[in-house]
Amino acid sequence: MLGYRKRPFAHAHAMLSALRENHGDVEKLRLLQQLLCREIIRTEKKIRELKAERKGVLATGGRRAKKRSSVLMNRIEKIRHCAYVWRCFGDAIAFAYLDKFGLKQCFYSTEHAGEKQSAGFLSDKSGLAIEIAFLEFALEKKIPALLVDLTDTIRYGDICLLDGVDPFLMEVKAGETLDRRGKRQKRNLAKLHDFLETDRAEWLRGHADVRREAIELPERGYVDQLNACIAEALTGGYAVRSPERGLHYVAMTTNGPDIDDILQPLQLKKPWLFQLNEFKAHRAWAPYYPFVLSIEAKDHLWAFIRGDLYLMVIVEQDVVCQVARGRGYDAQVDLNQEGHALKISGKELVNGIYISLHMLRRIGLEFVSPEWMVLAAIEMASRHVQDEVEDNGKRNSET
Repeated sequence: MLGYRKRPFAHAHAMLSALRENHGDVEKLRLLQQLLCREIIRTEKKIRELKAERKGVLATGGRRAKKRSSVLMNRIEKIRHCAYVWRCFGDAIAFAYLDKFGLKQCFYSTEHAGEKQSAGFLSDKSGLAIEIAFLEFALEKKIPALLVDLTDTIRYGDICLLDGVDPFLMEVKAGETLDRRGKRQKRNLAKLHDFLETDRAEWLRGHADVRREAIELPERGYVDQLNACIAEALTGGYAVRSPERGLHYVAMTTNGPDIDDILQPLQLKKPWLFQLNEFKAHRAWAPYYPFVLSIEAKDHLWAFIRGDLYLMVIVEQDVVCQVARGRGYDAQVDLNQEGHALKISGKELVNGIYISLHMLRRIGLEFVSPEWMVLAAIEMASRHVQDEVEDNGKRNSET
């Protein structure tokens, strides 16, 4: 897929690794973005050429034309995937510098619950030169900054400043006047900024009084187990790691045994299967922590991008419930309910709490501990209940 561009891939990975070690190296930050710009524009040029060829082929008509058109369409999709991988590197820059929960806010619309529309071709932007000039100015001033169109997750603004915890997004416009679309973008960006600064919005994504709170229980994940699993699989054909009861990481190559032979010893009952290659192939990883950062070794990442390495995360649904039950709560899983995939109730949680499917997917795409996720949700909900009790008691004493 990217075989003919392995050298730029290696350079991008080396620079990204250096930036993870030293956020202050703005020169590498500049060079990496230059590389990503070149490679993305290269893919866009190739897509245009293939589209023009396909249009000419279709104009001739006939069975051979349809067959050739299908071949060209497949090539276009492969090139689009190349562009996507380069933007995953752009996402990796953002996630290496900024809080991942703050970045996820930049993926969704401020007006509704769905994702915000992604940007078009980078080479089509009339203001690209101005944006690059502003980026260069910020980097010259030693302010880490990122061109937004090099990412898939950030869908607001033109430039993202990386010198804080949360993203600071800026629009860069040549003129002073804005059309209707520009004014709407400005309003939505202001609403997002206000939410990131105050952790509260009166109306956001169709919901009133939205608040953002930090999870106090330290996050627990198993990226190290994933990378060990990959290393073993690339040597022996396959590997399995089970960092928690009911949680399994599976890595396979084309030289490994049949998938049924690998899964049979796990004795799965009601598994939730994350086929990570499918998320990559469908360009559906954002806004989760990028696989470009999670898969640490260059050769391992290359194998995953090329499709020579197949990864799965498997979690037993009932084991997630058992974590809550072990603390004296009731729990039910329904993966068909987007916003209410996991319900936890009982004890002080009289009305119950819900964990969305989006949040639960972090188990598979960010390699987060299922046990931690359930316990963190209970801890936060219990804290809210306790705060309400104390507030009610204070009000009663005042009256």
